Amino acid sequence: MLAISVAIACSRGSFDTVVHSAQERQPFAGVTIQLWPWSIECDHKLENPYVTAGNRVYSVATQNGEFSEIGWRQPHEMSGVWDHPIKLLDGFWFGVSYGPATLIGPTRKIHWLTQATSWRMMPGEVEITYQLPGLDVVRQEYGIDDHEGILVRLLLRNREQKALDLQLHFLAHTDLRAAWLGEKRLVWRDGQDEAIYLDEQACIAAYNTVNPAYVLFGARKRPAAIAIGNDPTVMKQTPGHGISGHLRYALHIPEAGSEKMEYIIAGSTHSSNEASATFARLKDSFEELAQKQRQRYQNIVERCALRSDDELIETAFGWAKLNLQMLERVVPTIGQGICAGLPDFPWWFGKDTTFTALALVASGQFELALSSLRNLAHHSLIVNNNGSVVHEILTLGHIHDSGHMVEVPLFVRACYHVFQWTGDQQFLRDIYDFCVRGLQYVLDSTGPDDELCATGKGMIESRELQSGQGFKTLDIAAYTYQALLCLAELASAIGDNSRVSELHEKAQRIRKFVNTAWWLPEENLFGDIYSSVQEITAAHNLLRADGPLWPGDLKELEHTAAMLARYTEQHRSDETSLKQSHPWLLKHMIAAVPMETGLASREHATQALTRLESDEFTGPWGLYLNPERQPVTMTLPNGIMAAAEAQYQRMDQALTYSHHIARTLEQQMPGAFSEISPNGGCFIQAWSSYGIIWPVVHAFFGFQPNVAQHRVSFIPHFPTTWQTAQLHSVRVGNSSMELEVAKSSQDARIVLETQDLSYEVTLGYTWLGTTMPGRVTLNGEDVSFHTEVFHQGREDDETAQGCTLQIPTTRGLQRYELHLVW
Repeated sequence: MLAISVAIACSRGSFDTVVHSAQERQPFAGVTIQLWPWSIECDHKLENPYVTAGNRVYSVATQNGEFSEIGWRQPHEMSGVWDHPIKLLDGFWFGVSYGPATLIGPTRKIHWLTQATSWRMMPGEVEITYQLPGLDVVRQEYGIDDHEGILVRLLLRNREQKALDLQLHFLAHTDLRAAWLGEKRLVWRDGQDEAIYLDEQACIAAYNTVNPAYVLFGARKRPAAIAIGNDPTVMKQTPGHGISGHLRYALHIPEAGSEKMEYIIAGSTHSSNEASATFARLKDSFEELAQKQRQRYQNIVERCALRSDDELIETAFGWAKLNLQMLERVVPTIGQGICAGLPDFPWWFGKDTTFTALALVASGQFELALSSLRNLAHHSLIVNNNGSVVHEILTLGHIHDSGHMVEVPLFVRACYHVFQWTGDQQFLRDIYDFCVRGLQYVLDSTGPDDELCATGKGMIESRELQSGQGFKTLDIAAYTYQALLCLAELASAIGDNSRVSELHEKAQRIRKFVNTAWWLPEENLFGDIYSSVQEITAAHNLLRADGPLWPGDLKELEHTAAMLARYTEQHRSDETSLKQSHPWLLKHMIAAVPMETGLASREHATQALTRLESDEFTGPWGLYLNPERQPVTMTLPNGIMAAAEAQYQRMDQALTYSHHIARTLEQQMPGAFSEISPNGGCFIQAWSSYGIIWPVVHAFFGFQPNVAQHRVSFIPHFPTTWQTAQLHSVRVGNSSMELEVAKSSQDARIVLETQDLSYEVTLGYTWLGTTMPGRVTLNGEDVSFHTEVFHQGREDDETAQGCTLQIPTTRGLQRYELHLVW
């Protein structure tokens, strides 16, 4: 994984037939967006962070090219260059001094490249531009997948009317330390770093004197001078046990001429020989590896490529796909899969992976989805022997949290959708028994009178709801319902047919129970938890005794305690009611989950979604985590709301929540979506893509494949503001399909093209209103159809009705064009 810098000319590939000119858009102040070829450029707030990403090594810096002291998990340490499970460098800097080289005497003033004029990202490449007296400098970086290193190129252009003699400075400061908890949980004592100059490779090599950790840095040109040691006159020094290496190179640039310098940073978590070999390989194959990385990211852009008259979603959709690849983390012998986010969560999580897997398969990134789920299952089988899914896997191999109950049904759901898209029979065989055991573990955690609603830790990671064994939470119940239906489909696919009817029956029991026992008609919402006064009080007492409690914990307990006091006052004469379980409304974002999963009845869904859309629950950036206890917004709840709205054909509302995520595109790292909206937490977060990619593909386009059975369903339902949109090169198993929808007040045209004639295709169209089309044709020929009316509100309200039309399934064609004319 190396960062390579190269000027870009993005290949359009198969899109040459579709795209004829670059499109430049500026939906955000100070940010310029270009599509086909893709780039995003910023000239303000350059103190914000970005990542140069490879799946082995990545670098986190500011858009000025500085390495600020950021981080929560390891305070002040999460920027720099990382080769998990170790850090390589606190940072690296470039500088320019004017005049010829001198062997003796003080160094001339160094103009360090730490104040940029602009920052730009393209698929697989980052570019930072600086202006110095008479000189333009462009810094280009690349992360190279599957290699322990990054590459950087400097392009220097002389603006003077005379030749320039320059000294180019390359300074790096090592910090060969372990990732979070390494020193506390593993036998890793941070020793002092030492360094030497390797004349044969013309680079500085540093190593940790206690642990096997190594880093090499240098250029493809020999330096004129070398200095090793921490010299405060050169650049600010960082804390820790690192050491600085300073390489100086002499350049002569003729009038109006240009020059380039190419740098390599390589590391190893095992041996100096490996680090040396990586450095040599990157040095010798600089441009080849750079081009390979650019092409890898370009392929992601071109696969499942959205073209839409919604410019914001089209832009966010493309960058959401690229974000996913930026977050792949490969640590040999430990794990491989998508990490949660940067800078603070560069390892693997259960919840994050299970949501992100849906975005991965829908965008054609099958391999990363498969490896991510296999990684979770592998570590879960090692640590847990009960079918539960681990929550947090560190790159050191340590399981920091062995799992939350909700992650089991989420895992089953993710496996189902990944199998639907890939048709990977080996994956199904490998994962099926684990899914069966997992859901049985969930069902075994239920009480006799709770209709299969399990007690455990859910989505809300608060002290109140995560204490002890947790509560019966709404999200666990709803995801269990959905997972039972998903497992029934997997059971049928693998031939375990005897299990199917039982799984359906259990799912319906949960659905009926939650829609009756958990619904609060006076609130038009489901309760967050299902418990008794005594159980909640006992949990609170244990939590207070456990201590210490932070202000946020106390606020949470006080809110619930006040609610319990009101209830107790109302029922003080009824001892039975204090012992009985019933729903409690805590107003957490999990209120949306019954709609996301389709568990809620249509009547309950309409009432609940209407309240959640109100100013009480939804702010300027989307759904609050909790309007009373934690009125902040994160991208995942917005994604859940988008999926929930779409589940009940409320596409305009679904689009609103996807827009909430998309509008954060320029807030920190342009092209990435922060964990906390608009610009808090991790500056790039994997699960953010779920709320953009999944609603577009699964709901708006209504595209749902079943690769194992060679079937696809394509029944789009566009938001009212969408008129035309296409998805190009949609990956379906080993095939690829082209999807297009165009609608007007007079007609709608739905087109699917494929080279694989074996697929059975179900076509249809969904619209608001119940006026039937006067003519329906397939490839110009009249075709029979059937329709189904749905209701977005009360069944007697004709203004809130819609209709889904479907024609008989067919196969054997290369092009399917369904045309509805009103």
